[in-house]
Amino acid sequence: MKFKPKIGVAFTSVEGYDLDQEKLKIFEKKAKTFLDKMELEKVYLDFNVKNEKDSKKANALFRKEDVDLLMIIVGVWTPDSTVVSLLNNLKIPVLVFTTSLSIHTVSVNGAQVIVASLKELGYDFKFIFGDIGSPEVHKKIKDYAMAAAIVKKLKNTRIGLLGHIPNIMLSLEVDSFSVKNIFGPTVVPIDFYKIDYYLKKTKNARIKERIKEIKNTVGTIRVDNDVLVESVKYYFALKQMIKDLDLDALTVNCFPIPDIKGKTCLATSNLNDDGIVTACEGDVNATIVMLTFQYINGAASLNSDIIIENQKENALMFSHCGGGPFSCASDCKDIILEEQYEIKSGMAVYYPVKTGGKNATIVNLVGRESTYRMCILKGVSIPTKELSYHGNPIQIKFNTSVADLLNQIGNEGFGHHWMVAYGDHSDIFREISKLVKLKHVTQID
Repeated sequence: MKFKPKIGVAFTSVEGYDLDQEKLKIFEKKAKTFLDKMELEKVYLDFNVKNEKDSKKANALFRKEDVDLLMIIVGVWTPDSTVVSLLNNLKIPVLVFTTSLSIHTVSVNGAQVIVASLKELGYDFKFIFGDIGSPEVHKKIKDYAMAAAIVKKLKNTRIGLLGHIPNIMLSLEVDSFSVKNIFGPTVVPIDFYKIDYYLKKTKNARIKERIKEIKNTVGTIRVDNDVLVESVKYYFALKQMIKDLDLDALTVNCFPIPDIKGKTCLATSNLNDDGIVTACEGDVNATIVMLTFQYINGAASLNSDIIIENQKENALMFSHCGGGPFSCASDCKDIILEEQYEIKSGMAVYYPVKTGGKNATIVNLVGRESTYRMCILKGVSIPTKELSYHGNPIQIKFNTSVADLLNQIGNEGFGHHWMVAYGDHSDIFREISKLVKLKHVTQID
């Protein structure tokens, strides 16, 4: 679910020198007015940090509050030693904001002194100069705060891996230690036989009630009732398994045919609508991206592949084989439940995403510790009027030539799973990649 980053805010100064400190009192009130308008949880100090005693007091408060990010606001020249003491035992990113209040506050100079020491000490930090009231500054603050909070939150997550990976997609191989070292989640391997236990425990009454809800929601159902019953049964089984194993997300290797392929599409769709991120084909990296989108948007994203280029519109069609969340459809009456197209059995969730004109972010993450690489795309959706591909097709228009884009994607060895969400969140992913020290990041408009 979407959440608010929690930031500690410290206004700093220096004692014993006349640096036009009166300007800071006025600025502090103005800055808090603007910060209070942002979707952030703020922890303010009731004092200005200007000496070692203040630093220790502030440090204790921020540690107690367990903030995600520390924002140091340098309105007046501040010794770096004051900030270094403030940061003792706070293993969190730092945002250093500065602006010129007068010729005598020399705040930019002080902020440079601070970040030079932060760099030497290996802190993750972001330096922002500007007007505290400007939209550009607000976006930079929010993006960095969100990135810091997500990186922290991911360290406490558990991702279930049901049935490992498809034997025809070796690039999805997962190294659980790499995942833990770089992004933080714990990967929980789950054997396929575990699902049988939960299938047997699922009550028929719950299945009937759920089928009734589905029939009142979707537009078209083209499968027999027993097929729909089986799909709903998998939904409840996976949901209970996720609860019992205390998982935050799940990825299902849905490729063993005919054991499970086409049986978990509805479960994947509906679990994502429930706020339980569920990815396909045993892709743990895709699950991490989907979790990130959910934290940012508080909504489900589309787990997709690149299907075909549209040279006329300079767009790419993204889709997958039929597990799209109901909530990602432009209208639930567009949703069709029918036989899984590829294997001609089971059931899939199909609909075209008809909404156009919306900003979208598309992210691919592939690799392991030394080879992790992220590709961040952003574009604008264009209407997909009909179900031209059996899945959940959405078309995204780009500024970059799609031929050049595809060549760059291929030559840099990015994977085939692309997570799609509305909104331009590209800068947040860029900040996340810096915080987790990814070496290979490509961003394309």
